[in-house]
Amino acid sequence: MRKFYADVKNIKPIAQIPENANKVWENEKFSLYYTYDPSKGKVVWIMVNKTKERQYVSLLRGASLMINGVSDAVPPYCFGDAFAEIYFANGLSSFITSLLDIPLYSLAVLKDTINGTLRIAFVFQIPAEGIIEVPEYGFVGLQSVNGKILDAKAENINMYAVIYDYVEVAEYEQEAGVQVSAPPDPYAVYAYLFNVNDVGYPVTQRVIFEIPQEDINVARSLIKDVKGFFDKLKKMF
Repeated sequence: MRKFYADVKNIKPIAQIPENANKVWENEKFSLYYTYDPSKGKVVWIMVNKTKERQYVSLLRGASLMINGVSDAVPPYCFGDAFAEIYFANGLSSFITSLLDIPLYSLAVLKDTINGTLRIAFVFQIPAEGIIEVPEYGFVGLQSVNGKILDAKAENINMYAVIYDYVEVAEYEQEAGVQVSAPPDPYAVYAYLFNVNDVGYPVTQRVIFEIPQEDINVARSLIKDVKGFFDKLKKMF
């Protein structure tokens, strides 16, 4: 399945909705627009906070593409679910550890309030009545988009152990045309948990464990042992 990759350095607030933007979705609190540059396969998502309060949100979106005459449907998944480890390991983003110091966007653990599923994705902080634009690449032969803004409710900070699919490193390098670093597999991280009502399609396969405070030292030792095991396997093959 095709994955999109974010231009995180150019996520920024803007003063108004661009005149050429197309509306995708809205509710009483938020609205979502996009623009498309077919020469670059680039979509710019425009997220609007219609309320008079700061809001934490995540972005769920998908698309229908036509590549070399073949239709390719990308199911809706949370922005940042694909390549989260790449953004983290290469200093393009960090995990939220304090609600008092959140930049415009950061990684977090999302929990589906319906079934308890955990995902890693970006959480955005949109100022009251603010607008931000979020560039993303990989939309070759775009036919249509779909998406919505997820209201993200902060719960608490925890330590998590994450096992992820290392294939995403090769996929990112192929999509973006650059070589990148990656965190250990598995890795441990402190991160805020945010509740949302939909976490979308699991575009990157991960196993995410919450580690109780009293078990942190044990977990770190286990992660070190598991990493050593996987390193031995990689050398064998």
